[in-house]
Amino acid sequence: MPWKSRLVSIRCLDEGVDIPSVSHALILASSQNPRQFIQRRGRVLRKFPGKPFAVIHDAIVVPVNLDDEPEQTSLLRAEMLRSIEFAEHAINKMAGAELRSIAANLGFDVGVPNDAGFEEDDDGE
Repeated sequence: MPWKSRLVSIRCLDEGVDIPSVSHALILASSQNPRQFIQRRGRVLRKFPGKPFAVIHDAIVVPVNLDDEPEQTSLLRAEMLRSIEFAEHAINKMAGAELRSIAANLGFDVGVPNDAGFEEDDDGE
């Protein structure tokens, strides 16, 4: 049986955690801080003997009707853009195409970056 290690935890993949054997992750609460979401995915993507790749599921919650919850629009757009960016580097390129299609159906222009919610480093970068 191939090596498979799974982890389910809240905020366990934040800075300072080193568990390279984890091969599968389900991320339910993504951060709008790019440093945090890169760290969380990076923990799972680390190399480990017998682990040729990692499987990451990143859940995005979409309101039933954005017209009823307009305050959720900018958050959802940021989540979609973050997921599309991550999918661009995935093995399964169709994931990015599917996310772009969903974003377009929601009326989001995914060609324009959204910096809302992203923190800058202390040195201004």
